[in-house]
Amino acid sequence: MNDEIHIATNISTEIFYKIVDFLKENNWKLTAEYNPEIFDKAIDFDLYQFEKENKTIQMAWDIWFQGEIKATSSVFKMLSSYLKYEFKYGTSIHFYKDIFHKKSSLLIKYH
Repeated sequence: MNDEIHIATNISTEIFYKIVDFLKENNWKLTAEYNPEIFDKAIDFDLYQFEKENKTIQMAWDIWFQGEIKATSSVFKMLSSYLKYEFKYGTSIHFYKDIFHKKSSLLIKYH
């Protein structure tokens, strides 16, 4: 099976946080996030990384461009089925480089 990595873009805030909640409720391990102690978390910017069964989902959100998700085809298929939502793939604002290495370790909380 070809399980390529894709980046979905322009995900509404409502759908983005519905996915975060779904992953938490379905035993995906939160391995990194934008530090909750930063004043603008979920106001101007947010960032998550989840892992489960050798799969990784990276998620970034900002108030200007909405949400982006970086994951494999199989993960998007699973999320689409749950949400009844069709993801649109495009040019990433946040994932043009590894955002988890680009951001200062002071801004990211690793679990």
